[in-house]
Amino acid sequence: MNKNILIICDKDKNYCKKLDSFIRDNLSIPFDIFEITDIKHLSGFRDETKNVLLLISEALFNIESVSGFQHIIVLKENERDLAECDKSYGLKDVDIRYMDKYQKSEHITDSILSMCLDIPGIVVKSKKGDTGKKMKIIGFYTPVPNTDQTSEAIGFARRLCEKEKALYINTDSFCTNKIIRSDTYSETLLDLMYFAECGGDKFGIYLERIVRHDKELDFVPASSSACQSRLITGREYEKLFEQIEDTGKYTSLVVDIAEGVRELFEMLRLCDEVYMLSNDDYNAHMRIELFLNELHSDEEFDMRNLHRISRIGGENLGT
Repeated sequence: MNKNILIICDKDKNYCKKLDSFIRDNLSIPFDIFEITDIKHLSGFRDETKNVLLLISEALFNIESVSGFQHIIVLKENERDLAECDKSYGLKDVDIRYMDKYQKSEHITDSILSMCLDIPGIVVKSKKGDTGKKMKIIGFYTPVPNTDQTSEAIGFARRLCEKEKALYINTDSFCTNKIIRSDTYSETLLDLMYFAECGGDKFGIYLERIVRHDKELDFVPASSSACQSRLITGREYEKLFEQIEDTGKYTSLVVDIAEGVRELFEMLRLCDEVYMLSNDDYNAHMRIELFLNELHSDEEFDMRNLHRISRIGGENLGT
């Protein structure tokens, strides 16, 4: 089997070490990572060009040194853009991309993931077969408008992330939470749904590229298109969850289910546990009772998986 090799080539040994450590901790793609401070040592990797990705500083980058490498990210150290005629001219059939060296490490890993998608032979690791464990799906749904469901679900997901690898997904295209929804996110849940359908064995790379982080919380940015979100079927969500599970990256998935989601009961059946917020308001209480009556009549849903909780951040789940 081909190996994935990532080479970090920079004169600054500390920079190489810090970037190496961040990549190992945050990317699940199985890379053999090499830190090189002397450009002469690059010659030893020229016979393994298929799955080799080279990160090289602008100061060390030249045609002779990178000859034989097909996938290169140049770490710019100056504000001036490198022109093709300056340094990459003469390198045919080579994918060369440029990015700033001194920026957040997660932006560099995003560039690595994007390039990996264009490497035909990249090996994508699946950990599911190693552990044999099924990913647990935890749903939050309350049939009462204006509840604190999203803040409660996020709070629960944060605490879960402190103990294990968990991912939070919000199905509400009208979500106003500034962490989950922002114009700065270039890809959202809708993009992830698309890649679940056609991403093939590289879905895990797309997942890592789309997932955002807020401290310990891993989450998929919420969709900003209500029309498209309402067209997503329960079967499509099921396939997405299966694809996430197959990556082996997460042991739990927290799904914040919106009122307007299509095929609500199908979504609830996908969950191993469902948590519903209690509400003492009379009208809210009546809506909850009507919902419970409907749920009782669904022979495919196990009522033992439903838990009513108070608005305390999910600390007393199941009580």
